Amino acid sequence: MKSLFSLVVINSLFMSAALAEESESQKYQRCMSLAQSSEPEKQAEAVQYATDWIFGRTTGFAGGVPAGHCKALALLGLGKPQAAAQLLEKLAENLIISAKSDFRRQQKNDQLALELYLQAALAWKAAKDYNKSYLAYSSALSSIKQGSSLIKTRALLHALYLERGTLQILRRQYKAAIEDLTHAIEQDEQDFAGFLQRAKAYRKRKYFLKARLDLRQAMILAPEHRDILLEQGILYRASGNKIDAQLVWQKILTLYPESEHADLAQENLDLLEVD
Repeated sequence: MKSLFSLVVINSLFMSAALAEESESQKYQRCMSLAQSSEPEKQAEAVQYATDWIFGRTTGFAGGVPAGHCKALALLGLGKPQAAAQLLEKLAENLIISAKSDFRRQQKNDQLALELYLQAALAWKAAKDYNKSYLAYSSALSSIKQGSSLIKTRALLHALYLERGTLQILRRQYKAAIEDLTHAIEQDEQDFAGFLQRAKAYRKRKYFLKARLDLRQAMILAPEHRDILLEQGILYRASGNKIDAQLVWQKILTLYPESEHADLAQENLDLLEVD
């Protein structure tokens, strides 16, 4: 499943001539090049650079969002997702408050706030604070305004409901997960992930027939996908069909021998022997 980070185009928004002068754009580029490095030293440098940028300026736009955003992503890279999430949410809230009396600015800030809430949700999820991640996803959903292009809005709604529905499974809110994942499927019936995740939620509620139907549709859309096969084996085992579960997990070992899924399949096969 593609990360929602791939949908967030804050880079281009911050570098737009309508929002920032060239000098600000250059600062953001420099800071992000450090933040996106795989080297902790450069990520730490990005945090310091962003901090100096925030406190060393007297004027700017959107309350210092570019510097704050860069700092948050650097913190995330340094393994500090909670601090990153808190900063991202603060930036989003400041954007909303700062534009209440300016309609044109509010439109721009609402889009930025939406994207910041998305990243905050992912950061909270990385911190394993699923309740706060849920709230951030909900804030992002409530930030979606009518008037965007239909295709763009549908894609965004699909991604958001899919992510929040998957999160609801982690929160053991299976009924709510099914509702969110159904909304995701309604936005894009060609993505197997919605059917796969909803099958997991149905399985958790012991609705095995509905789970099988969703897995069948997922398999049509993505034949022999490793995630679907793994869930299929788990569903067989949960419904008492150990022979078919064993066959599916052995199939994973054959098709994807050097993979994390093969390790999980082997673990499940070992559990069958214990049973």
